[in-house]
Amino acid sequence: MNGPLKMYRTKQVVHHDFKVELPDCMYKLRNIHAARNGMVDQRTTDHVSSSTKKLDIFDQNNQNIPEMADLEVRQEEILKQLAELKKQMDCIRSNLKMTQATSLPTVITKSNRVEPPNLPDIIINASPTNPPYSLELIQKLWKNYIFLSVKTYLHSTITSLNENATQLTKTLESFAPMTNVPKVNVQLIWKNVGANAELIVSQRPILGEVNILRYLSRVSSDCLNYETYINAHEVDSLLDISFGIIKAKTKTERASLLQTLHKSLGKQEWLGGRDQVSIADLAAYSAIKQSTSANEINVNLGKWLQRCAAC
Repeated sequence: MNGPLKMYRTKQVVHHDFKVELPDCMYKLRNIHAARNGMVDQRTTDHVSSSTKKLDIFDQNNQNIPEMADLEVRQEEILKQLAELKKQMDCIRSNLKMTQATSLPTVITKSNRVEPPNLPDIIINASPTNPPYSLELIQKLWKNYIFLSVKTYLHSTITSLNENATQLTKTLESFAPMTNVPKVNVQLIWKNVGANAELIVSQRPILGEVNILRYLSRVSSDCLNYETYINAHEVDSLLDISFGIIKAKTKTERASLLQTLHKSLGKQEWLGGRDQVSIADLAAYSAIKQSTSANEINVNLGKWLQRCAAC
């Protein structure tokens, strides 16, 4: 902005009608309140706004500033984008309410079969000390949906398999599929990767058995897909607890996590108070078989483990 800016008047603070003797050793200043008494010098008042004009500190011709005009244009564009985003969110919210109200766990039968996803071949690296027992349960649950054809291999970091890994290998490779079911090849490579199994997707690993289960549930549309559940947050919490059981270093840490599973199970058949097996049961079943001994499991969890093995 170029040129002088007009100033608004200030109110007179002190009102008096008596004469004040001023010292003559100081130079004199013009009385800024003289205009109110009709003593304005027209030659020196061009910097003062008129007293009849409404006082406004923004009376500086801001509308003529180019930056202000650009700012208003950008503001209008942002408001339009926000309005469009609000419409999209309202549409998504209405769709979610409709899905939540109408979606029920799908029972897969020969007459009511959900189309399986087009999955590529799966490569899983797992340590023999932490066998992925959840694959055994997925094979059973998907027998009318997808046939997981598992072939096992030994990595150079492994010289031999222990008894648990050997038994799981026989179970997975000998599984008999149902007829007319799409097949997905699974390469299970016994490798020294520690407690976190690896699923190789697009040359990048997904670490941890619970995260592998999350991936498989999201690419499928059967009962393992838990994202439409009302208690989806609780299922995620149970998956994290299963991961904690595997990573627990002491028996005390495992006991606390197992107690949480016991409370979640309650008097129901499956974790989370559900009447049907879910991905949380698969993850917890595998974690308990990998990391705990028989004397750490109470009667209720023991019966639940038997139901998982028979599903």
